[in-house]
Amino acid sequence: MKIDSALQQITSIQSKSVKKNAKGKVVAGSTGSVSDNVELTDTSSLMRELETQLADIPAEDAGKVESIRNAIADGSFKVDEEAVAEGMVKETIEQLSHRNSR
Repeated sequence: MKIDSALQQITSIQSKSVKKNAKGKVVAGSTGSVSDNVELTDTSSLMRELETQLADIPAEDAGKVESIRNAIADGSFKVDEEAVAEGMVKETIEQLSHRNSR
């Protein structure tokens, strides 16, 4: 196939799908046109603001950490085995349900 014949085919395809008005401007043809519409809300800026505020909050409660550290040091810290076991079971169930939903 020669380049000239390929260009002629492309121009004939374009002329079928593109129409021009009396002034020579391209208007939508009968084959339809595709358009994209993007609408932005202020949700993303609100999320950024909240992320900034959350970054300023410490991840741990310093007072609680200190009281647990002191309880361990003086031997008065008691582990609630039932609460630990319940937490482990809940975490395992969550992990299994996430694995099965994939």
